[in-house]
Amino acid sequence: METILAFDIGGTKTAVLEGSHDASVFQRREIPTRAQDPFQTTFERMCAQADEVLAGARNAGRTVSAISVSIGGPLQIEPGIILAPPHLPTWDRVPLKDLLIERYGLPTYVEHDGNAGALAEFHFGAGRGARNLIFLTAGTGFGGGIIIDGRIYRGASDTAGEVGHVRLADYGPREFGKVGSWEAFCSGAGMVKWAHWQMPGRWPQTLTTRELVTQALAGERDALRIVRECGQWLGRGLANLIDTLNPDVIVLGSLAAALGDVLLAPAREVIWRECLPQAAAACRVVPAQLGARLGDVAALMAAISANGGRQSTQAASLFQRALQDSVSALARLDEIADVIEQTATAICDALLAGRKVIVFGNGGSAAQAQHLAGELVGKYGPVRRSLPCVALTADSGVVTCIANDFGYDSLFSRQVEGFTQAGDIVIGITTSGKSPNVLKALDAANSLGGVTIALTGAAGLVGGRAAHVVAVPSRSTARIQEAHAFIVHYWCDRVEERINEKEEG
Repeated sequence: METILAFDIGGTKTAVLEGSHDASVFQRREIPTRAQDPFQTTFERMCAQADEVLAGARNAGRTVSAISVSIGGPLQIEPGIILAPPHLPTWDRVPLKDLLIERYGLPTYVEHDGNAGALAEFHFGAGRGARNLIFLTAGTGFGGGIIIDGRIYRGASDTAGEVGHVRLADYGPREFGKVGSWEAFCSGAGMVKWAHWQMPGRWPQTLTTRELVTQALAGERDALRIVRECGQWLGRGLANLIDTLNPDVIVLGSLAAALGDVLLAPAREVIWRECLPQAAAACRVVPAQLGARLGDVAALMAAISANGGRQSTQAASLFQRALQDSVSALARLDEIADVIEQTATAICDALLAGRKVIVFGNGGSAAQAQHLAGELVGKYGPVRRSLPCVALTADSGVVTCIANDFGYDSLFSRQVEGFTQAGDIVIGITTSGKSPNVLKALDAANSLGGVTIALTGAAGLVGGRAAHVVAVPSRSTARIQEAHAFIVHYWCDRVEERINEKEEG
């Protein structure tokens, strides 16, 4: 069985665990995090625990195949570089991902703890069934993760979700580098600072979050007052998020899970007072459903989502690349706009003069030939009279007869000889520009007085055997064929325009 070695690195403790891809946990160890210790000291202590977890996995017959890390920001997520988070000030530009790969030789994935929490609740907790979710850590620090339309949103510099830095007031405690930040009112550290700031004689600077929470849950009046005030600050910030992002659900971890409605009830009151009513009605504000398991599941999420994430990223990358290639190829048609316009004019003139269009090609070009015939004989836009166009690939009896009796190279030329009259438009489609049966048919059409057009690619048409060569400036067969479809539609646009002009005139 393949499992994951995971690190949940927080401001007060670091957990090292082994878990599965369905978020089951097999082993777990925990050490205190001493924020002022040098990084290397903390790293060695983490790895000592990890070595024991790996040994336990081996003894149980399990194979650890990846490493997953959940850690507070700021950080660069893809390279896994930690940028001195407030709770880990000595971790300044630490290449954590590379260090873990170097030490253990395993694929390693690092994620912001807010994003990891969001993914955990989205897949395994209170966010199941939602499409748009905001997760707020509400622990030692106050960060978040945002999922929009089912996908984690990291932003341009991996700082999306750092809502703790948002200033809610120009007074109050200092956290996350500024007075009055959201973290200063609603994180564990901020909450005890707010208590001391409000009532220094009642609450000493040595007060811990655990002590404050315990007293509030016991109904102690002053503790309840502080928690409810922090709940109101929480609601002010949430109202802004709800109006801005219109989520289905906001999930709050740690403190909200511990305090429940003592914290959330005043927050919800502020939301209903300050939010757009329809946005407030659409959004649930709930504590994390994973409860005590949240940190462990979040620690596993970077690796759990990595395989699907890589596939999504690769698919998205392939899609964007294909889209850009196609857009670029179409944009370059401007380079051959003159010959496209000349051929459109020739087709219109011929059809209005009672001539016909004959079109042919192989494979995808055969389909394009039949496409053009369908647009002209049938209809392209509004209903109008049928226009004479024949695709030389459509009659299976004729095609198999000629191929059998004369050879495939004569497939189109034999039909061109039978159908073409002087002034008819004869269109040969060949992405390579060198299909023998297309070239032979264009030669036949030229000898019969047909107006020949070749649709091809950047390589051009061998021997220049057409009066008009429309050479799409691309060497990709797919992009050339896409451009041919655009050109065919443009020809149809011009035909419709000319017919309307004639009828209205």
